Amino acid sequence: MNWVRASAETVVCEEKGTTLRDVVQCIIDGAETPDAVMELLGVTAADKGADKIQEILDAFIPVVGAWKSGGCGGSCSGCGKHG
Repeated sequence: MNWVRASAETVVCEEKGTTLRDVVQCIIDGAETPDAVMELLGVTAADKGADKIQEILDAFIPVVGAWKSGGCGGSCSGCGKHG
C-alpha cells in the first residue's frame, strides 16, 4: 500500500480502531519505532494490523522530517512527486 497517498482515515488496526492519522500523529509527536507507536496507541504486536506500523514509519518519518525542517527538499520521495 502507498501509505503516503492513503486517506488519513485508513484503518491500520481494526481491533483498536487505529487509523493512519493516529500513527502519523505519533510520528509527529516523536515516535520512531513500532514499539513506541504501539505503546502510545495501546496496540500490541498480536493485534491485527500491528505489522503495518513499520511500513508506515518507513513512509512517513522522512515526510515528517521534511515538514519539521521547514519544507520539502525533494529528496525523500515520500510524497511520490520526486525521485
